[in-house]
Amino acid sequence: MERLRTGFNTVFIGGAALLWLFFSTLLAAPFLWLWRDKTGNRVRKFVFIQSRGIMALVRAASRGMCVSATSRPSGSCVIVANHASAVDLYTVSLFGFRNVVYITKGWVFRLPFFRYVMNEAGYIDAEKTSPQQMLTLCRQAVEHGCDIVFFPQGSRKNPQARFKSGAFYLAGQLNLPVVPIAIVGTQRMLPAGTFRIRPARIVLKEFPAVQPADYPGELGPLHMAQAVKKQIMEFVDKTREQEQE
Repeated sequence: MERLRTGFNTVFIGGAALLWLFFSTLLAAPFLWLWRDKTGNRVRKFVFIQSRGIMALVRAASRGMCVSATSRPSGSCVIVANHASAVDLYTVSLFGFRNVVYITKGWVFRLPFFRYVMNEAGYIDAEKTSPQQMLTLCRQAVEHGCDIVFFPQGSRKNPQARFKSGAFYLAGQLNLPVVPIAIVGTQRMLPAGTFRIRPARIVLKEFPAVQPADYPGELGPLHMAQAVKKQIMEFVDKTREQEQE
């Protein structure tokens, strides 16, 4: 039965997701170009709508989805999440973050059809941007009301990789709270290196914001990265254990 569901998900749900991404971008691109704004806010809000569409399809392919949000400080924040699947990029939209700038790897900017949206949205290539440039670009994004999204493990191929401290250093420099998000189930649904979409239960958990001021000193960003990773991964491991019982 699971094999049949996987085949259905891969062909029909996966196909619908690709068509949604392609045609929504194709239809929106002329309007986004004609009414473009220097801040990129319109493009980012379009990506939010796109992401909600993808997550609706993910819900259809899943064995159920649970989203647990919490109150957070007003104003911009740095969002950090564990990373195990291409689906993870779209999960942030379910927490109501409508105007986000992603810090992502360079290969995404080389996709021929989507590079326009990514550049217009002001997303940042982590591989080509120096730390000082990234700080400047993120400060500009915050001035436009954006939240900054990091996947501090850097790669979805190793879900247990350490959290790099760059996101936490940036949060301290910009005096922004860090909002941790745990993502469970996407690794089983669409792990790195495959196109098969397995049915899996998706659990998304937002934790209370962490303040950089609680981690002072030169090693503060490193200690904050370790504490946030521990919080996220303990939840991920516990949820997986409960799913297997």
